[in-house]
Amino acid sequence: MKLWYEKGAWASKKAKNIASSISPESVQSIAVIRHAAIGDMMVLRPFLVQARTFFPNAKITLSIINTYSYGAPSDLVDRVHSIDKKINGKKTTYAVRLKQIRELGEHDLIFDMANTGLSGIICLLNRAKLKIGFPYRTFKNYLFYDIGLLRSDLVPEVETLLHMLYILGAPKLTTLNYGYPTYTTKRNRAYIVYFTSASIGWKCWPKEHFVELIKNMALQYPHIDHVVLEGINPYENVDDLMLQLSSCTNVTKREALALDHIIPFLGEAALVVCGDTGIRNMAIAVDTTTIGIFFFTVPYRYLPINTKHQAIFNSDGSVPNYELVFSEIQLCGISCE
Repeated sequence: MKLWYEKGAWASKKAKNIASSISPESVQSIAVIRHAAIGDMMVLRPFLVQARTFFPNAKITLSIINTYSYGAPSDLVDRVHSIDKKINGKKTTYAVRLKQIRELGEHDLIFDMANTGLSGIICLLNRAKLKIGFPYRTFKNYLFYDIGLLRSDLVPEVETLLHMLYILGAPKLTTLNYGYPTYTTKRNRAYIVYFTSASIGWKCWPKEHFVELIKNMALQYPHIDHVVLEGINPYENVDDLMLQLSSCTNVTKREALALDHIIPFLGEAALVVCGDTGIRNMAIAVDTTTIGIFFFTVPYRYLPINTKHQAIFNSDGSVPNYELVFSEIQLCGISCE
């Protein structure tokens, strides 16, 4: 393999020599480290799909941590390796973690998509032929990796992960394959999903804005079902919001769904409206049109270059009002009739 870059990446002399001595067909084993929540697991899926094609003879192991196991793409890998950071609410000892790190085994290639202290230790202790990472701080390249990719908050992370394959000669994708089927709604009426919560409180768009938005949407689209989706945590309860929407007969609540039900539920929706959440990334993965509302986190990092997906934000970082979101939904040109 040739390392395909000029100035947009870093590679050690060792990496260049080793890469030139192997081919994609000769790679037998790959480890992918991803210690992240479900939204980031969704972003990983196109990488795994293409890695399976580019390395046709390789077994793929996904290394995760037990506190972030929900939504791990086990359907796209041969093995899932897990490290316990906590057991029964208590932190595990370094001895326990070290033992589990060694259980990962040796691999031809390691792709570190976590960039944490733990993932760095995993790379240090593994004798992989090539170790590939994307740290924000370049000094980590020399400590942990053989190949380092540039990482920017202004590039969709799904593409940054694919760069780890492109540098090895994988063909550049024009469309992203998340490994999910195409969903078609079985309902008589189309429906729009609104998710009001997020993993962290300050990432939540104010509920009063959601109330006004949904009221206007229910009036604008009277023949559409407007579904407010609850999260799994107590603070994600939407009963107070539903009381304020009680006069809207086409607005209903949907309680939190298990993963095997939430994916088709989002896949059959006409539109998903929410903030910077895993729900949005799941909707993107099943090719459902999304409206993402941003006011603190950088929108470009999780905004595919696809007109089906819009990020609504103010240039000064202030919280967008509901009028802006409502008008953008009208402009996005989706057909809900």
